[in-house]
Amino acid sequence: MSRRPKVCSNPMRIPLTLSARTTLLFSLLLCACSGGPPRRNSVTPNDPSLRRGEALVRHGAGRDELSPVDPAPSVQDLGAQAGFGRAWTSSSVRASVYLFNNYQEARVAEDWLKAHVPEGRRGDGTVNGDLLVWATADATDEAGRAIIEDLISSFAGEE
Repeated sequence: MSRRPKVCSNPMRIPLTLSARTTLLFSLLLCACSGGPPRRNSVTPNDPSLRRGEALVRHGAGRDELSPVDPAPSVQDLGAQAGFGRAWTSSSVRASVYLFNNYQEARVAEDWLKAHVPEGRRGDGTVNGDLLVWATADATDEAGRAIIEDLISSFAGEE
């Protein structure tokens, strides 16, 4: 008895080979993923990532006293989802923590900030997951330089 090739009953449906199915699946996955992860609909101050950022700032600050300030630049200007700022009462250091959708967005913002440090200031930052910390101080503030190094180390996991 000879085997007949499988014939599709629907003339509009073309049977796909295994390699064609794999190619189609891969193409569909690329299309579905090209938009990246979904945007956060709303972020509250109790967001776990923001709480983690606050803990990292406190750890990096050590015993220094901090006061709340608006992030600089603003969350909207940087394209972040949320953020907060802290100022050191003992120096000119000001730190801003921003929450992004993902690591890549945070890295792009970090690169932009590093290229646009205001004149007369020094600045540095780092990314930890979807968080970016950006800290600045007066260029002549040596104590501020050390504080920024400690803060960046805290965020980078080098505590």
